[in-house]
Amino acid sequence: MVKIKREYAIALMMIGAIALLWYGINYLKGFNLFGGRDVYYAKYNDLAGISRASPVLYNGAKVGQVVSIRLMDDSAGTWLVSLQIDNKTLRVTKGSMAEIYSSDFLTRAIRIVPGPGEVAHRGDTLRSGSEASITDALNQQIDPIKRKVEGMMVNLDSVVTALQAVFNVQAQQDIDSGLKSLRGTLENLERATGRLDALLASESEGIRSTLDNLNKLSTTLAGNSTELDRIFANADSITTALADGRLKKMLADLGEVSGQLKGTMARLNEGEGTLGKLLKDDSLYVNLNKASKDLDLLLEDLRVNPNRYLSIFGKKDKLPKLSGADIERIQQAYQKQQGKP
Repeated sequence: MVKIKREYAIALMMIGAIALLWYGINYLKGFNLFGGRDVYYAKYNDLAGISRASPVLYNGAKVGQVVSIRLMDDSAGTWLVSLQIDNKTLRVTKGSMAEIYSSDFLTRAIRIVPGPGEVAHRGDTLRSGSEASITDALNQQIDPIKRKVEGMMVNLDSVVTALQAVFNVQAQQDIDSGLKSLRGTLENLERATGRLDALLASESEGIRSTLDNLNKLSTTLAGNSTELDRIFANADSITTALADGRLKKMLADLGEVSGQLKGTMARLNEGEGTLGKLLKDDSLYVNLNKASKDLDLLLEDLRVNPNRYLSIFGKKDKLPKLSGADIERIQQAYQKQQGKP
């Protein structure tokens, strides 16, 4: 009896060791054998790096893991993934999504993205999604660059071939000639910039004065903005008045006055009226000239022979003096008598 009990004890110890080893392995994998399990399902066409024991995360914290992956019996090749949620405080809704993503550069995991709806029950199937891995994203970024580099290499090969064809003796001479022309152009440009710098240096004071004047002008305009607004308002009023027909009436009146003035001038040229007769007939001028001349002779005679016209004591000169007027009249009378003009 003692021998049989010892064998039983050894068997029980072996069974316990195996059970403890199995529990330890599952514990290291993340399986909680003694805790409550909430298992949900998600369907994927591409596992994208997910395997059994891949972590399930919620807001960066691990809340469970993948416990099984099974290929479904359909023509689409869909994978059914079982997700074990160990966190009892997490309430997974039916609208939540189990999205595959890269938790770090090498590890792929599933994260629970909350969604609307009521609380999901054990065995419910969640919505699924997949985010491109870092490697896939890098490939997507590198592939266009790779294609561009390949195209660039083809173009570079064509350029090298063209350069080999171009760099012959004649081409080198042409290039040397072009470089000489370019050097001359640059020298001319340098001289021109030198002259421009000298001109600016000599006229810097004038330029500064001009800028100061412009600044003063702008300041004056800004200070008289109210007066300028009033002037612009008056100009607007004038243009509005002109647009209302006043300018047309003014031009019509001016044309009428011009016509009347033209008629008056025509009548004056024809000798009508007193002013016309004065313009056309010079007899008035001749008579006035003669009267003026006679008046001058009379005044000259009055100056030389005052007693002829005025005697205070009733006494007159016996021999009156001849004035210049008398001499001129005598000369005119003599010339007429001799028939001289």
